[in-house]
Amino acid sequence: MAPYVAPNTLEPALIEPKPTRNAKHYLPLFELQKKRQLLEVVHNQDSYQSIILRTDIAKGILILDDLFSVTSSYSIGTHPPINVGDELIVKHHHSNGKVLSFTSPLLDIDLSPNSPLYVLKLPNNLDCGQRRRLPRVLLGQKQPLGVKLQSDLNEYWFATAHNLSSGGMRLVLGGNLVNQLQRGSILPLCEFHFNSYFHIRCQAAVRSFRFLRSPYRQTQISVEFINIASYQRLQLQQFINAMQNASKQAA
Repeated sequence: MAPYVAPNTLEPALIEPKPTRNAKHYLPLFELQKKRQLLEVVHNQDSYQSIILRTDIAKGILILDDLFSVTSSYSIGTHPPINVGDELIVKHHHSNGKVLSFTSPLLDIDLSPNSPLYVLKLPNNLDCGQRRRLPRVLLGQKQPLGVKLQSDLNEYWFATAHNLSSGGMRLVLGGNLVNQLQRGSILPLCEFHFNSYFHIRCQAAVRSFRFLRSPYRQTQISVEFINIASYQRLQLQQFINAMQNASKQAA
């Protein structure tokens, strides 16, 4: 890669891709830059918004504007707790349900007088897929679904399911548990039941999590079911289909 140039020496104006074999691959990034589309930037449990200021294929860098917190996990007037070398997940949610995403390390932070700029390594791969491959249903608060979890440190947690699919669920736990979670870790137990005949007991992989202060202090965790029996996954899908049909009829 060519020697790095500090971002404050770079004009944020749009730079058209050069006619190289990689230019076509990065056209989605140039399109997002040109239209100044908002991106979601995820670091650990925190979520931010930003836009692309420059995509430079020759130097192999991508420059993002200042990061604005979505989860409000750091004080106003301070910079996000992100350091050079950290990996950032960048996503753009298309209106057609697809998500463009990539993971890239942070190369530098330019603390310019106006606002900090974040220099990322230009990713090799851009993933564009459906936002969710499996349909999910929201679960009502009148009849909450309780879920028993066992952490990888063998602690037991009791959560409430926010939504459900045959592949996983989003859970809400009281308090701040982000220091006890790690993306990709395996929870030895994820257990819940709808009635005496419909009981799910499996493992779960942590896919994402975040801490929220409103409407109360809570930790939200998205998990993927692991080692679930095929007949139970089918039961879940049938249950979800029935809920979706009932919702359509009610509407």
